[in-house]
Amino acid sequence: MRALDVAAGLILAAALAAAPARAAENTVQVDLQDASIDGSLQGMRMKLDRAAMKAGPVTFRVANRSKALIHEMVILRTNLTGSQLPYDSSKDIFVESRLESLGEVPDLSPGKSGQLTLYLKPGPYLLTCNQPGHLHAGMWARFTVMP
Repeated sequence: MRALDVAAGLILAAALAAAPARAAENTVQVDLQDASIDGSLQGMRMKLDRAAMKAGPVTFRVANRSKALIHEMVILRTNLTGSQLPYDSSKDIFVESRLESLGEVPDLSPGKSGQLTLYLKPGPYLLTCNQPGHLHAGMWARFTVMP
């Protein structure tokens, strides 16, 4: 085997080995939790394994850890917190049409998972669940994308 072929093979092997590490660097694990999984948990929460990352492609891997409820994850480009979102009290949901929604992992049944990959620019974001009552029960998290 020629030295050039060996070198090319080594470079390719190194690139393939590094691909999963780069993918993990751009992945956020999102756990959707409520009292059905832990009796000590009051309300609901959206737990992220990281709260910030660099601009570029970001994959959100979303797992509904609930044993009883459907949850979702909506990503909004906003500096507002969950309690500041425009709200429709008759439906007990926030008004998505009045916000910059970038996408969502919709309606995950208990124990189900999904994912969403987006190219995110620097700035503040909010991840939340817009099932009735879930926002005010605490199912939201801030996320920051850095330059």
